[in-house]
Amino acid sequence: MFETNAKQDIFDKHGTLLLAKDYKITKDMIARLNKLGISLEISDIVEKNKNSPFFVNSMTIINSFENKIEFKNHNLISSVNKILISIIFESKKEPWWIFINGLSNYLEWLYTHSINVSIISMLIAKQLTYSDKAIRNIGIGAILHDIGKLLIPKDIIQKTEELNNFEKTLVRQHCELGMHSLETYSLPQEYLDIVLQHHERLDGSGYPNGLKEDEISLNAQIVMVADVIDACTTYCPNRASVGIRDIIKQLRQDNAKYSQDIVSIFEEVIK
Repeated sequence: MFETNAKQDIFDKHGTLLLAKDYKITKDMIARLNKLGISLEISDIVEKNKNSPFFVNSMTIINSFENKIEFKNHNLISSVNKILISIIFESKKEPWWIFINGLSNYLEWLYTHSINVSIISMLIAKQLTYSDKAIRNIGIGAILHDIGKLLIPKDIIQKTEELNNFEKTLVRQHCELGMHSLETYSLPQEYLDIVLQHHERLDGSGYPNGLKEDEISLNAQIVMVADVIDACTTYCPNRASVGIRDIIKQLRQDNAKYSQDIVSIFEEVIK
């Protein structure tokens, strides 16, 4: 029998509590809530995928991220996670889904990083009042941002010591490798911009093309910040993790490299 837990309190249009957070949800409850105009389509996704190791692993990553960072607005993170769950589990016919599957089977920490960057990017986009479609698009681009690393030898990606110059040059190619992997599928340009430009910097010091300021797409600027935030606060083989406040301080100090408006928006959503 299908059963899952409510992720948040559910109210009707008059503000009456219909279902408390963590209360067990059954199919009958979903049907009754749907009749009231309250959609629980995420529960349908849970039902269809709950026995899949890929589903269990992905949901563990999503929940771990939410537990790692305290958010001021639980509804905000829940709405973003809803979009992300749809991207991961309801897009298997999309041409880019093969790369999500590839990430999940390549390196656990790289897949975790990709999901986290997608969440952070969508949180920022939502605060910027992006449309639902635009939020979904930046979420897709963000989860794909490191797919070029699938083409880098795993022993280099996993190396715990500092990379030598040749290895650094090879790793830096992941932006162009990722873009070239996607461009044959006639995907929206905003996906390609994110994959190619997320290591550019506003002062021109980034790679692969040394772009500056408005030469870098806004979505890529958002993912750029999200990438640094997660890369520095979660596991990475050759870098020690730091606290969220420490990395925000670093982003402030590097104000010529990163959009300070975007950094401020991220600060707004965390406690």
